[in-house]
Amino acid sequence: MQETKNMTKHIRKSGFTLIELLVVIAIIALLLSIIIPAIGRAKVYAQKVMCSSNLRQQCLGTTLYSNENDSYVPTCGLGPWLWDISFFATNQLSYYAGFSDNKIFFCPANRIKKSTDARFWQFSWLGSTGGPYPNEVPLRDESVLTVAQQKYYYRVPPTLYMFDKYNSSTGASILDRYLVTGEEANWIRKLSNVKASGSKTMLMDVVISQNNNWKFFGIDGGGIVGLSGGTLTDDSNHKSRQMIVVSPTAQGPKPEGGNVGYADGHVDWRRFEDMKHRYTRGMWFWW
Repeated sequence: MQETKNMTKHIRKSGFTLIELLVVIAIIALLLSIIIPAIGRAKVYAQKVMCSSNLRQQCLGTTLYSNENDSYVPTCGLGPWLWDISFFATNQLSYYAGFSDNKIFFCPANRIKKSTDARFWQFSWLGSTGGPYPNEVPLRDESVLTVAQQKYYYRVPPTLYMFDKYNSSTGASILDRYLVTGEEANWIRKLSNVKASGSKTMLMDVVISQNNNWKFFGIDGGGIVGLSGGTLTDDSNHKSRQMIVVSPTAQGPKPEGGNVGYADGHVDWRRFEDMKHRYTRGMWFWW
């Protein structure tokens, strides 16, 4: 009997009281509140670094192509928006920079646009054959396309290209000569014509808004809405945790900024606060 009492006493001494358990839970919750945001910030930083590396590879491909083609940048095609880039241009950038992964043309922070989805990577080619396509579409074999077709069809990766878009037979540009800010656009056709290449934006993360100064995500004014049957929208690349509030009914997430690739090949981060609405074509383009 005495032995049983001693065992019971021992068991009671080795257990946790309710207060001790609550203290442990509180400590764990506190640690998680510190660790989880830190993990989130590390992920955001990693995405910025990967994005910067991707743009640097594209800048390298542009420079090497230009060096062997009388200073011209690759023919960008006649897609009207600044992220429209011809199959030919991406193929040349890949070839000259020595990479074969389509992910180089996509920002890891943009969760909507995927290099494996033909609705983005082969946008105008897919659109020419029908639709809508509400679900992800596997990539098609591009080896069947002629060079002329590669220059005609265009992709829509989440990158803005400052390459001039022009009719190859007439040489006439289809882009506006002046930006919304009043400054001359100076679209890039030949790198040798670029002055102050270290400060000349050549390509960058997509930062767009739907014809206003607050809706930068979930934009339904682009062609991808029609091609996907309303299942996809357009987004800027890097979303911050802050909100832009114009009114109770006009508010949305604020872009954090974007990586910018310059004509001399270097890449820097630019805060959204340092950007301006500079171009309008169906929606507002910022850099």
